[in-house]
Amino acid sequence: MESMEGWLYLIESNRLMMTNPRKRYFVICGNRACFWKDKPANREEAPIKSGTIDPYTRVADHGRENIHGRTLFVFTIYDSYNHEDKLKFGARSSEEAAKWMEAFKEAAEQAHLPGKDRPFVPAGGRRRYPFRLSGRRGSGLVRDNSGGSGPVVNNLFREDSTTLADLPGWIGSLLPRDASPDVVADSPWQIFGCRNGLRLFRETTDHHGLKSMIRGEDPPALMAVGVVHATCESVFETVMALGSSRSEWDFCYLKGRVIEHIDGHSDIVHKQFHKYWVPWRMKPRDLLVHRYWRREDDGSYVILYTSVNHEKCPPRKKFVRAWLKSGGYVISPLPPQGGFPHRCMVKHILTVDWKHWNSCWSPCKDKDITLKVLERVAALREFYKVKPADYMPSSIGPDLRRCKITMSPKENISPVLLNGDPPAHLTEEKAPGQSMFRQLAEDEFFDVPEDSPWDLEVPDLDEQHTDLEGTSDEDQNGGVQKLSAAATIVKRFQGMASQKRTHQDSSVQDDIDLLAKVGTLPKSTSICTPSTTHSAEASTFLIRGKHYLRDRKKVVAKDPVMQFVAADWLKSNKREDNLASRPSNPVQLFLANQRKKEGRVDDAFFFVINIQVPGSTTYSLALYYMITQPLSDFPLLENFVRADDRYRNAGFKLIPHIAKGSWIVKQSVGKTACLIGEALDITYHTDKHYIELDVDIGSSSVAKGVVNLVLGYLSTLVIELAFLIQANTEEELPEYLLGTCRLVNLDIAKAIPARPE
Repeated sequence: MESMEGWLYLIESNRLMMTNPRKRYFVICGNRACFWKDKPANREEAPIKSGTIDPYTRVADHGRENIHGRTLFVFTIYDSYNHEDKLKFGARSSEEAAKWMEAFKEAAEQAHLPGKDRPFVPAGGRRRYPFRLSGRRGSGLVRDNSGGSGPVVNNLFREDSTTLADLPGWIGSLLPRDASPDVVADSPWQIFGCRNGLRLFRETTDHHGLKSMIRGEDPPALMAVGVVHATCESVFETVMALGSSRSEWDFCYLKGRVIEHIDGHSDIVHKQFHKYWVPWRMKPRDLLVHRYWRREDDGSYVILYTSVNHEKCPPRKKFVRAWLKSGGYVISPLPPQGGFPHRCMVKHILTVDWKHWNSCWSPCKDKDITLKVLERVAALREFYKVKPADYMPSSIGPDLRRCKITMSPKENISPVLLNGDPPAHLTEEKAPGQSMFRQLAEDEFFDVPEDSPWDLEVPDLDEQHTDLEGTSDEDQNGGVQKLSAAATIVKRFQGMASQKRTHQDSSVQDDIDLLAKVGTLPKSTSICTPSTTHSAEASTFLIRGKHYLRDRKKVVAKDPVMQFVAADWLKSNKREDNLASRPSNPVQLFLANQRKKEGRVDDAFFFVINIQVPGSTTYSLALYYMITQPLSDFPLLENFVRADDRYRNAGFKLIPHIAKGSWIVKQSVGKTACLIGEALDITYHTDKHYIELDVDIGSSSVAKGVVNLVLGYLSTLVIELAFLIQANTEEELPEYLLGTCRLVNLDIAKAIPARPE
């Protein structure tokens, strides 16, 4: 079992409400954490503070902050039931912050009996542990048959249940977090040249040359791809820097400054460019951009830019203000090769209007100038030939180390153990995280679609996919079929032509058809009708197969088990929670109609997902899914409905896909599945006939930044979503989709005011 120890900044506010970071030596071992003012000489030295990281501890990333002239990467740990109970920390680099955040998450997964030790996160009052266990197979859980009136006996609350080996398997995911894409989609890029050792790509869009120019459509984005012999963190810091060090590699750059700091992941930046690299008689340009960045779990960095207007930085007389429609960097790790231990792939993407006076020829000139700017990747590559691979523009020292409890003979530093004996934890070997960008490096930009790099198990196209607990999808010869482009197209057309409706009588079906009319978003099978919705094709998504625990293979998803019946696009001046309980809601209207006709309601059950986007106006996208079979026919879904919130947060998964839209939105959203409950706050509302998930996008600064970017392009996007419950055991596999949704060109102006409760 690995422990984590090193220096962190504990950020607190004094009585005058002034922020004061204090450097402390932290140690996390198992589920316990403590810190000292200085590094302890031995384990008997009493810490300033110690405690356990309980299962309800959450970690939130706040990005970069400048505190008293010191740039820190800040994160907080807090109680999920009381956000005021929190501790705020700062690290000297993004890599350090990422490792500490992961360590706190792992410690929360190993938490033991509440009350046995005081919690590490300060609790303002008595903390409740509302476990309502529901019997997940193979997890050690039992059903709560007491109805909430009697004690629940469960192995989770044994006095000796202090190690990960003793805890149920549903606490977090015991599988490595793979970042491989979970969507079958063609590459949005097409190669068109090579210059200075850089591959040049053009975005594959519906742009039709001169015809599109006359209409005023944006030209396709251009991208340069190169390999730099440096760490991702070093390249990220170099690209983000605005000081004098930038002029060592950025031949366009004159000077720059931060106009406004929005949050830890975004700010407003003003950059001025030299005139020496632009065509003759052309004034120097400047840019005022909104800069957004984030770090992926695999160590990749994404930096995105888009032009904005700001009252603090009006256009200058000596400069012409260019307009950056979209741009940025993607910096992803590569494996060592040829004696270079540190390598990364740098992608630089730009779509810029350089504001020429001659508008007729400006698109051609824009392309030439943009290609010249993209050559900065080659300059960055040459820059690191004379700099160390871990070069940092500012002095950032590695103040931490990740060490084994059992030190090797070469180590002369004794670890600090929090207990007398090392805890006996489950030592499961985890595969190293592999960058999704690295996986796509070999085939992402090919012009001709080829077989997927993943081995996909593809069911027979004529097979009726009704058995959700089916066996392996391998062929008779033991091989695995490959997914071809033709098979994908045929499968999608077959899915569009057939909608399965099983065990539904005509009365129920009539009421289901009425639900689509009750919802504020109309349904349409066409992707050309704006502000409409429909089910997305299940074959677009990849999910865990029957033998995923052994072969790590994902398979093409079968048709979802729940029918997509309605959608609401609402706006309000506050959060709209528990929509399904309102009399005017589609759920209540359906149940009322059924009671009038038959005097009872059969096995109808609704799964409602309410995605809440906060702001001066709060928008809510409510998606309604329904089954008419008994809930007991779907054990994994039944366990989810009857479980406690922590169980649900660890299992509810979303797979996003931007089927049509700008590259900057596709890059921001990605194509990888996400456990929403681990990243965002979800409020659950349950009833006999429904469960509603109110997803608060505003609970994460990273998610809020992505959604705000998406809202700016919303009317031009085709968004596809798939929802499922993650399967972690052999009994639960294979996974199956609960439901899918396709949102076509949503218009913010067409959101309907929410009806009062």
